[in-house]
Amino acid sequence: MSTEAIADFFAGITLKKLLPVALILLIGTVIIRLLLRLFDKSLLRTKLDRKIDKTLQSTFHTLLRVLLYSLLVLIALGSLGVDVTSLIALVSVLSLAISLAMQNVLTNVVGSIHLLAARPIRAGDFVQIGDDSGTVEEITMSYTVLLTRDGRRIYIPNSDAAAARICNYSMEGKRLIELMVTVDYAAPTQEVYAALREAAKHPKAAGQCTVRVNAFLDSAVEYRIEVPVASGDYAEVRYALLEQIKHCFDERKINIPFPQLDVHIDPK
Repeated sequence: MSTEAIADFFAGITLKKLLPVALILLIGTVIIRLLLRLFDKSLLRTKLDRKIDKTLQSTFHTLLRVLLYSLLVLIALGSLGVDVTSLIALVSVLSLAISLAMQNVLTNVVGSIHLLAARPIRAGDFVQIGDDSGTVEEITMSYTVLLTRDGRRIYIPNSDAAAARICNYSMEGKRLIELMVTVDYAAPTQEVYAALREAAKHPKAAGQCTVRVNAFLDSAVEYRIEVPVASGDYAEVRYALLEQIKHCFDERKINIPFPQLDVHIDPK
């Protein structure tokens, strides 16, 4: 558009033309505000706000507002006689260019939407994502943040987290501690059962333990002990159980065999 054309356009703007535009902008603004409030209330009614991170919810609200106001501006310009076809084409090209430039960012955003909607993990869960494990600290627009037991903070791109194999240890609220213990063949089975059951009497155990003979090995009998616990108590009870098993075996003189080789020399 040349300078003369622009000058002619503004010269042709009269009060009669501006009044419908002002009315369109006023009514459009009221409608947009109502739609945005309806959007927020719909999240509350469907309880989706609990599934969507506050940052992500704010982003959705902002994107919807930008889209609605952009449409309102195009409608207002069209009422003034402006040819918006070329403007729409320009905006489309710019949007495509921005999308290509921010492809990785948009992929992570889509990944975060998937994680927050499907909810395979939540903040506070102890999970394993691929080769990384830790407690989920937060799910942002770009990253899922894990806090490890040794104090490391791992940032996993949401696109990788959404595509990875996820193991959630906290979702069910309880876990089962499973230990294999080898005992000398000379130890009476019932005596071993009694020692293992006594070792499993932990104040944070969430139920009765299960003890079974699991296998007969070359130089030992393998026993299996299972103790149900709350998910958050798993590590504490597991370490305490190992310590108590050794203590109870020592009290009862139950031997834990170790690999050994007997060599007999023929005197001939």
